[in-house]
Amino acid sequence: MSPQATLQPELTPHSKNGTSERPHRGVVRVALAGCGVVGGSLLQLLEKRGRQIEARHGLRFELTKILVRNPDRPRATAVAPDLLTTDPQEFMAADADIVVEAMGGLDPAATIVRTALLQGKGVVTANKAVMAEHGAEFAALATQAQLPLEFEATVGGGVPVIRTLRDSLAETEVVSIRGIVNGTCNYILTRLAQGTPYATALADAQRAGFAEADPTRDLDGTDSADKIRILAWLAFGVDPALIEVEKQGIIPDPDHLARTAAAEGGVAKLIAECSMQDGRLKTMVKPTVVPADSDWAQTRDEINLFAIETRWNGTIKLAGPGAGGSPTGSAVLGDLIRAANQLFVNAR
Repeated sequence: MSPQATLQPELTPHSKNGTSERPHRGVVRVALAGCGVVGGSLLQLLEKRGRQIEARHGLRFELTKILVRNPDRPRATAVAPDLLTTDPQEFMAADADIVVEAMGGLDPAATIVRTALLQGKGVVTANKAVMAEHGAEFAALATQAQLPLEFEATVGGGVPVIRTLRDSLAETEVVSIRGIVNGTCNYILTRLAQGTPYATALADAQRAGFAEADPTRDLDGTDSADKIRILAWLAFGVDPALIEVEKQGIIPDPDHLARTAAAEGGVAKLIAECSMQDGRLKTMVKPTVVPADSDWAQTRDEINLFAIETRWNGTIKLAGPGAGGSPTGSAVLGDLIRAANQLFVNAR
């Protein structure tokens, strides 16, 4: 069975009343769905940082199963063959305290997350499409079962914008959020502003690991729309599945966008926005010409920038790498540590 096959949300044999037995503090069993750019980067970080994590946090992560599409694919980190499976049912039957979902797409990723929560497993996901469509549902399941659900890597790569909205700015009454939220588009638009043709800029982005083999979701604005739905959910409490985004990407003619911006004395950026206006949520993604001397114009390459306007804390800006395996993998690792700590606290 391939990872695209239908996976039914059943409780695994090691579950008791839908709740997995918790380990003693120290060892955390992890099942990883997806071992591409993000999942592979997580494995590299665990290999490089394992001793430091154990010394600092008292946690040792033990991989119990890895769901992949191609078990023969070369990997940057050596993986024992018996850890790999292409069968979602076998993957979900593995003993695990936390499931890390880094597959992308909606199916079978959504079912994996839902099943994990129903089995009493914590979840860490880097999948913005899944959280944009099912975030409210998964949050309710996690809250009911007192399980961690962490998704920092869904928006902003290595920029901690999710944690900022969930914790630091939770009671500051967010007024609006504006951001460069897609590193692929920003990298390409930066190159176009420098005179590089679009085809060359896209190929460079793909070689650098900032663009997928099929970058359509990034270029047509869908990825940015999913991300702004998640941010609007956290800021305003609206179910992301119900949020409609006015969306326009940088295709079909990115070169024309760059030329038009230059003619106007500015720089083209793909900007995502959400705000509450007269009790109605407004969300959009659109190419925007920004002044050449602005913070937006100075945000180049794969860097993301977020401006969060609040009623009680002014405007907060966050910036950092928004694409690439290492920044996103580090966000997943941070979530994994938080999820493990929450499991041990809840087990007391």
